[in-house]
Amino acid sequence: MAQYVLNCIWLDNNHWKIMRSESYYLNSIVKALGDELGVDVCSLYTLNPSGDQLELVGTNGLSQSVIGARMSIKQGLTGVVARTRRSLSVKNPSAHPSYFHIQGSGEEKYQSYLGIPLIKEMRLFGVLVVQTIRPKLFFMKEVKMLHEAGYRVLDVITETA
Repeated sequence: MAQYVLNCIWLDNNHWKIMRSESYYLNSIVKALGDELGVDVCSLYTLNPSGDQLELVGTNGLSQSVIGARMSIKQGLTGVVARTRRSLSVKNPSAHPSYFHIQGSGEEKYQSYLGIPLIKEMRLFGVLVVQTIRPKLFFMKEVKMLHEAGYRVLDVITETA
């Protein structure tokens, strides 16, 4: 298996962004994970160095135009996962009081949500999210599968942190 090293560029206000070529690589990772898990959407959000914002760095299923979108960890279901550092499964996410819509994402049609925190050595690196069009409850087996997939993603994103 080929090894990849992700390069980051530092932006103002202590923010970083994965360069576009690496974004393509992250999209291929989330596509493979989504296919493996049999879901309609698989998305990866990384936490910025100051720990207050999540950035969508890879997605399969949402519009590619929203890659790079940022949200506060105080916003949305994904923010809840980041703040609590706990997995969250929600049926009919758009009706949830913490729901936050990313304009142009196309996510409003998805009827289930499962997000897991990406944590290594007590440090939060981001959130991995899967969604489905058909309403479903995610069972413990599926949550464990997503956590296992998350460990593989962590190996990639922690190389740059």
